[in-house]
Amino acid sequence: MWVPKGSGEIAFAPLIRGTYRNVGAQILKSNQRVPTGDLTASLVNAAYFSPEVANEPEFEAVRNAVRDYWLGVFNVNTWTDKGVYSMQDFEAKGTSDKTSVEQLEAMLKGGKELSWGGIRFSPDSRVRFAPEGSYRLGEHTPTSLATDGLVVVIYNVDGARTIAKLSEQFKYNPKTWGVKVQEGQAPVKRVSALGGYCGRLDVSGSSFGGDDGRASGV
Repeated sequence: MWVPKGSGEIAFAPLIRGTYRNVGAQILKSNQRVPTGDLTASLVNAAYFSPEVANEPEFEAVRNAVRDYWLGVFNVNTWTDKGVYSMQDFEAKGTSDKTSVEQLEAMLKGGKELSWGGIRFSPDSRVRFAPEGSYRLGEHTPTSLATDGLVVVIYNVDGARTIAKLSEQFKYNPKTWGVKVQEGQAPVKRVSALGGYCGRLDVSGSSFGGDDGRASGV
């Protein structure tokens, strides 16, 4: 599946079925990259909004996966009492990732901060942080979803707009899922996923990664 990305194109392999780590291991074994949030946003944008590929079975499979299952999104999220860090999970470690908050902060050093929300990106954009107050867990409108801090750190700024546009394909308003960490509690690791449920789009930053999902190597 050839998908526009920036000024060029990227190729996605057919979808693989399984859990987050199982699918990730299969993708890495085939010498492909796992689909992070940025890449997943590009894939669903093509599958839903590119008329040229609307009738191709591979893209129809992507739409079916979003509607009936989950797309595994290879970003591991570290939830803290100050906000959430989202790191692109190139090695598909999932919740076994051991990167500490101190290491994440070091990776963010020298990066950029968006002009709104206090959202920070590392210089290479691999690690992002959304402080509490920049995101809201629960029901959204497509408009609020497009600028929600959790969605932005997983899918990037343009990708968040794509996810918001995708949510309009469903009958009900979208919903975000995360973890509320109380002050003084230890950080909590979760992974990302994207899928339809009960007529709405669920944008999850709190998956354990054990569900029967789908993902495509890049």
